[in-house]
Amino acid sequence: MSQIPKRIKRPEAVKSSLLDAAALILINKGIQAFTLDLVAKEAGVSKGGLLHHFANKKALLDGLFIREVESFRQDIVSTMQSDPENAGRAARAYIGFGSLTAEHTATPPLLRHLLALMLIEPQICQEWTRHYWDTIKSVGLFEEMTPTLLLSCLAADGLSLWDILGVDIIDEKVRKDLYGLIEKLTKTSKKNS
Repeated sequence: MSQIPKRIKRPEAVKSSLLDAAALILINKGIQAFTLDLVAKEAGVSKGGLLHHFANKKALLDGLFIREVESFRQDIVSTMQSDPENAGRAARAYIGFGSLTAEHTATPPLLRHLLALMLIEPQICQEWTRHYWDTIKSVGLFEEMTPTLLLSCLAADGLSLWDILGVDIIDEKVRKDLYGLIEKLTKTSKKNS
């Protein structure tokens, strides 16, 4: 008599697979098509397996958002550690200067869908905004913030928002010039504050 092989439990791998599937569904099909059944199917996991990791649709979306923010936090910390200039270091890292994974020209499409969800769901907006700012504060962004550094961060946020919304009104040269100006402001912030 043959024995059924025992299933190897890898909860973090399953959770990651579920989040990957959720991200792909959001990007390719939108929030309207986003169901737990579809996520489970795409991840190759039973719905019960999905519910073991994420109790409901909101918990799954929360997990996806938290993973994206944690990735952003890790990029900031890594970039800060490699920046030899102390003044403006946190702002440059937040903006993405020096990050190996930051792309100023292509904001991930997933962010567009997560932002849209925040705009239509007030509770999610409140919770995710609080989590985002708590994370950003934890890396020290506001410890030595000057008006010039804050202006630099806000300008970069504006360009990122345009990317997220798909606004294509400036060409690549102008975009690079803007980022060059923003970077210059972060390096002269002590003189300009």
